[in-house]
Amino acid sequence: MSSVLNQTRLTGELSSEVMDAPKTDFKLKGNMGTLDLVFTVLAFTAPLGVVFGFLSFNISYGIGVPIAFLGVTVLMMMFAVGFTNMTRQVPRPGAFYTYIAEGLGRPLGLGGSFLALVTYGFNIVAALVFAGVAVNNFIASFAGESTVAWWVWSLLMLSVVWGMSYFNVEFSAKVLTVLLFLEVVAIIIFDVVMIFNGGPEGQSIQPWNPLNLMTPTLGLLLLFSVGLFNGFEATAIYRDEVRDPVNTIPRATYLAIIFLGVFYAISSYALILSAGVSNAVASAQANPAAMMPDALLRYFGVFANQVVAALLLTSMFASTLSLQNILSRYTHSLSVDGILPRALAAVHPKHGSPYLSALAVGGVILLSIVVLIFTNTKALALYGAAVGIAFYGMLLLLFMTSVAVLAFFHRKGQRSSVWQTLVAPVIAAIGVGAVVAVASTNIELLIDAPRVVIWSLLSITYISVGLGVVVALVLKKKGSPKYARIGRKVD
Repeated sequence: MSSVLNQTRLTGELSSEVMDAPKTDFKLKGNMGTLDLVFTVLAFTAPLGVVFGFLSFNISYGIGVPIAFLGVTVLMMMFAVGFTNMTRQVPRPGAFYTYIAEGLGRPLGLGGSFLALVTYGFNIVAALVFAGVAVNNFIASFAGESTVAWWVWSLLMLSVVWGMSYFNVEFSAKVLTVLLFLEVVAIIIFDVVMIFNGGPEGQSIQPWNPLNLMTPTLGLLLLFSVGLFNGFEATAIYRDEVRDPVNTIPRATYLAIIFLGVFYAISSYALILSAGVSNAVASAQANPAAMMPDALLRYFGVFANQVVAALLLTSMFASTLSLQNILSRYTHSLSVDGILPRALAAVHPKHGSPYLSALAVGGVILLSIVVLIFTNTKALALYGAAVGIAFYGMLLLLFMTSVAVLAFFHRKGQRSSVWQTLVAPVIAAIGVGAVVAVASTNIELLIDAPRVVIWSLLSITYISVGLGVVVALVLKKKGSPKYARIGRKVD
């Protein structure tokens, strides 16, 4: 009875506050179609950066990388079944924040939102640091070693991204579409040439043989394959800015997953052929960073390597812009709910963008980069630590959301087919949960640093979740109307 009275009081206070508050429209505005949304979220994954710098690391765990990507594609599709069903059943923005709150309760929902801020925050820092290093490497390929510090380029890129995020998301979508198209074309050219050429040993079906997955390193291979699918889940955060969100978001989510899975499978096969099937694993283990550059120089020449180096810069720019937009929308949702300052929830009257949230996010990222500069830590060490935490945080978010989907449909009863509400979500939860377990027991492979640093960084992910839970419980105990809003319950 007391809980009912308390909830009634909360609802009454919320209604009173909403009635007394100024009539403000916090809904973002946009008119993106399916392809606009697909390109916007795919830009976050930086496909060229993945092919150039990460696929060789996957290959170091075995030549079954192509078939592993296809298997992980199926797992991500299982996740998407429940995820996209939630977009229909819970027609509110907020993505992970909203869905976790709806399935696992407001405290864990707020914890999930804080984890999302941390995860995407580390992601954008990693992208900016890598971009700074990449600019100097690009200059060195033409004019010798650059004497400009990496952070000068990083700050320059951040300032441009910061400014662009102020405007309508469709402006960003157009830029991201062009940049993504260029990097995808470059990779397709590489794939086609290598597959037809066959490399030093010719074409082989061995990388597609499922038996080559049966190795002691299978768990690690799947771990790093799942991690490269980051980005597709961001479709839901743009709910207010797309046409027909009930259909656009599911279509864009499935298209993004299929594209990433097929694209990475074919590209990893081409990279394996470039070194030769019998030598690919050893080559990747010896020097993973050199595998793709060596292939470009051997089969395409110096100029092609320079072109790819230039496209790598645009890829990092596109990823940074996409991440800035995603973070701005999570910040906007938390501001609408009153968890963050309500002033940040303002929507630009002309552009329909979360412009104040975008300004705040850019300011925090700027401060973070400045702090990192004063630590005088090597750029690649900073990049490795940031990308490792982002990688782990995303796995936790995927797992929490998988469980939330199951809990939501179990509590609400069957609103769709058993496949959508039980079977596919169970497969996703078990699969993603297993990957989280592998990541937790092999965390030193994600973060190359002293163990004290590793566990200090890892603790940030769990502390962020715990902090969100504590804040929510304090709001509940105080009877604050903000508690009732958690999860974008009221716009």
